Amino acid sequence: MMPDVDGYEVLRYIRAQPATRHLPVIFLTARSTPADIEKGLAMGANYYITKPFSGLDLVRKVRICLEEHRAAPEPRAMR
Repeated sequence: MMPDVDGYEVLRYIRAQPATRHLPVIFLTARSTPADIEKGLAMGANYYITKPFSGLDLVRKVRICLEEHRAAPEPRAMR
């Protein structure tokens, strides 16, 4: 577990910032209840991976996120 803030709070911050709101986010966590998973995905995580995890699965999901991010149109600058 992270000290001071949790992953949900970090995700909330990332999604609130114009410069980072479109970045892909993958949760990699020991929190594995259905409620935890639903919360992370509902808040905007691209994937939610629980421990123990497969390294191959993690690499596959990172590649998917990067491909989707590259293919997405550039967000318009905030005015």
